[in-house]
Amino acid sequence: MRIAVIGASGRTGNVVVARALGRGHEVIAVVRSASRAPAGTTAVVADALDVPGLAAAFLGADAVISCVGHVKGQGDETLLASSAAAILTAMQASAVRRLIVVSASGAFIGGDDPITRFVAKPILNRILRENMDDTRAMEAVLRKSNADWTALRPSQLVDKPGKPNYRSRIELSLPWGFQTSYNTVARAALDAFSRPDWVQHAVSVAD
Repeated sequence: MRIAVIGASGRTGNVVVARALGRGHEVIAVVRSASRAPAGTTAVVADALDVPGLAAAFLGADAVISCVGHVKGQGDETLLASSAAAILTAMQASAVRRLIVVSASGAFIGGDDPITRFVAKPILNRILRENMDDTRAMEAVLRKSNADWTALRPSQLVDKPGKPNYRSRIELSLPWGFQTSYNTVARAALDAFSRPDWVQHAVSVAD
């Protein structure tokens, strides 16, 4: 497959790219600076909100993976929702249908264990209120589209190898799923291409 990865130079994006290349996929790294594109990729310079730039990057691609995330200190409170809208518009212009977006389980409570639902997530949503609001708004944008999207909802991201068999659950959180490795998110993003049951759904993933 030919996959366009937005945010390919970030922590999640780097691991997604490495996994994709390891599985034999061709990767278009959509980055803001060509010098930051991971080795082995085709670099295309475009901002996550730049519809014409994204559409040009997506030409000839089979799918798009968005690893766009908030960066501490930059203060863009609508980045996720705005970038999702831009990506979907660009995909329509370039005739690409499959989209995988990295979301976050912290913004949703359905299916949680009691500690996570009544203790951990209320604290998280107070501390990161704008980010959580933006995450929910992003998924709302996806649900209004006709694209073949999947929103992956990892729990707290950690830099660990991850378990051989990660857990997943459609439209509900994973009880006691406190941590998710970057490696697990990358595996799930690529596994999504062979999971038709994940299309137009949010999927929680955790180690």
